[in-house]
Amino acid sequence: MFEWNEKLSVGISEIDEQHKKLLEIGRKFVDVLESTESGYDEYDELRKLLANLYNYTEYHFDYEEELMEKAGYADLHSHHIQHEKFKEKISEIDLDELDEDQYIYTMEILDFLSNWIVNHILKIDTQYKPIVLNYLSKEN
Repeated sequence: MFEWNEKLSVGISEIDEQHKKLLEIGRKFVDVLESTESGYDEYDELRKLLANLYNYTEYHFDYEEELMEKAGYADLHSHHIQHEKFKEKISEIDLDELDEDQYIYTMEILDFLSNWIVNHILKIDTQYKPIVLNYLSKEN
């Protein structure tokens, strides 16, 4: 889970590096899950990870969308909506519920993250790949 492989590459080094960072954040959630399973209180760490996830995805989404806009990607609006839905889902996480049952709630977060990140990269991000790569080849 949350392991990089070449199928996830969009062929744009900066975006690939950002995707690797998102996977790294996902792996940190796995570490926390294992700790909560052992009975440790990881509430503070979970809050930090959620803030880190939100902030980093905001940075990544802005970067990615700016690149798509420069490249003239026609489906930018629907891509942006996908990004907004992700940020909304993360911001709606109930921290009180998280504190009450850290293990179960972290499992739910991990399920959402693992599905969203991989599916988004494989199904949605790969759609802009040819347009953005074409744009970048003309820029260089």
